[in-house]
Amino acid sequence: MSISPAKKLTIFVVIGTAFGLFCIILGVLNQNYVLVGAGILAALGGLALTTMAISRHR
Repeated sequence: MSISPAKKLTIFVVIGTAFGLFCIILGVLNQNYVLVGAGILAALGGLALTTMAISRHR
């Protein structure tokens, strides 16, 4: 059973956004601002892709 490219992209975006949030949490707990910055970039990228996908369906 094959997974469609849209579902693969969705899974990738969700995992990337979750990873970004995880990096933010770890960075704040360890006071590692580079990790916080990387987490913010990953989370924003995931949210931007999600917003573009939602607006495309309308």
